Amino acid sequence: MFAVIMTETGGPEVLQYAEIDTPEAGPGEIRIRVAYAGVNPADWKNRQGMLAAFRPYYFPYVLGFDAAGVVDQLGEGVEGFVPGDRVFTPTNHGQGAQGSYAEYVIASAGRVAHVPTGLGFAEAAALPVAALTAWQGLCVRGELKAGERVLIHGGSGGLGGFAVQFARRAGARVAATCSTPNRGYLRDLGVERVIDYRTEDVSGAVAGWAPGGVDYLMDTVGVSTLPDGLDLVRSGGTYVSIPTLVDDGDIPAAAAAAAAKGVERVFSMMSDTDCGPTLAMIGDLLAAGHVKLPQMREFELRDAAAAHRAIQTGHTRGKIVLRVADLDG
Repeated sequence: MFAVIMTETGGPEVLQYAEIDTPEAGPGEIRIRVAYAGVNPADWKNRQGMLAAFRPYYFPYVLGFDAAGVVDQLGEGVEGFVPGDRVFTPTNHGQGAQGSYAEYVIASAGRVAHVPTGLGFAEAAALPVAALTAWQGLCVRGELKAGERVLIHGGSGGLGGFAVQFARRAGARVAATCSTPNRGYLRDLGVERVIDYRTEDVSGAVAGWAPGGVDYLMDTVGVSTLPDGLDLVRSGGTYVSIPTLVDDGDIPAAAAAAAAKGVERVFSMMSDTDCGPTLAMIGDLLAAGHVKLPQMREFELRDAAAAHRAIQTGHTRGKIVLRVADLDG
């Protein structure tokens, strides 16, 4: 099969389009012919070797967590799927398997969901990591409740766009930070208080909107961009950070400071174990129009390096996907 591979870690220039062996589905696994692969901030950090503490690097190495396509091969014991089914998944890349920047990828059946009617492969590939991370941070580890005041720091990114909408769907009142060009985008997503961090003082804006402090804060960007984050959360509230690997600060010290104030401090990494049912539920919300897909930008698989240069700026609105094959037609 053809794939975008690395033979060493480094900058976008290490990404090469090449031919490698096609993987085989083992027991409990599904091989998927990939139509689109999602691109996440974790991918460029993975490319640079920052995930070495979590997984081995074997070369040639294929990046990519998210995939959407059709079932191509079933491993022993897999039920509920047949060849040709339209599916999407965060794949087995997080467990050490080759990633989704390829014509074929492997995923355990528990990580796979059917693509709902009305949803294309590009849209489905944009969902897994960003949507699952947002959902788990808000509704599992954050236990968000109706009527609470929520601040999403970095609301215009792929993860932030989902977090804003999930919070609103839970009945929360939502504020979100963004840069000037993204203010209209967040208003379109239903954000009650859009805070432009380039022209406003974030702390002052939050204090004016939630004088006693917010009930819940999700930081999707990094601690250096919100140095007074803990001061924005009321005692008894919840402060969730999505680990960035590059801007997480002193986590034990942050936890201790939050505990002293009576704030629950959570560093929430996505869990993909048996995530298929949650992914299917999110897909259904999108297909039914209850959740809007963040703005998407599409690149060809061969142009993965350009996609990485775009997402590494940290100022990408919405989601980036790679087109691998035309399977929708």
